[in-house]
Amino acid sequence: MNWIAERDWPRLEQGLAGRLRRDCGADWERFIDHPFVRGMADGTLPEADFRRFLIQDYLYLIQYARAYALAIYKADTMEDMRSASGIVSGLLDTELALHIAYCAGWGLCVEDLHGQPESLELLAYTRFILDRGQTGDLLDLIVTLAPCLIGYGEIGARLMADPATRREGNPYWDWIALYGGEKFIGLVDAGLMTLERLAERYGAEGRYPALLAEFRTAVKLEAAFWHAGRSGML
Repeated sequence: MNWIAERDWPRLEQGLAGRLRRDCGADWERFIDHPFVRGMADGTLPEADFRRFLIQDYLYLIQYARAYALAIYKADTMEDMRSASGIVSGLLDTELALHIAYCAGWGLCVEDLHGQPESLELLAYTRFILDRGQTGDLLDLIVTLAPCLIGYGEIGARLMADPATRREGNPYWDWIALYGGEKFIGLVDAGLMTLERLAERYGAEGRYPALLAEFRTAVKLEAAFWHAGRSGML
């Protein structure tokens, strides 16, 4: 049985996030069903490509932390400030260390992670996020961050549920299980609730075309980010 959001994760179909996801259509599918993702699912992705991706993903997390630090500044309530502060603390104190430990299992040390330049894909994506956060309000920033959180959760859930996903002997199964696991799904649900709360407060309905344009651009940049690990992929 194929994974279907309406049945298996109905929250993804609801509210502003659901509308943005649906209206992105083919762009969203190109992101979550990219050849890089399919290569992880069947275990055929070259390991060298995945190592390059892990390095760029580590560098992305640093910029992701900067974006949530900006969210503290952009927030207009103590609740939103504390929420963003908690995410920044979690990233700097826990998530980056966990990523380093995971990379060590792939033969990558801290020097490998810090010694590589940011890819063009990473530069384009993260600077777009920071630009929208600086020139827009908190909702603009969270909308541009949403494809990463929602997309990785959907990818993980889809691959976990797909009987065709290779489990035995698949070097990428741990990655799939992480993003399709209950802990990450809970983080996505919390992010969806935050987005919905901000949508109501910041008048998302009246500015939906602009929000959709931001979300779509972020989705396209997410799809392009897979190329940071696998150069030359079409």
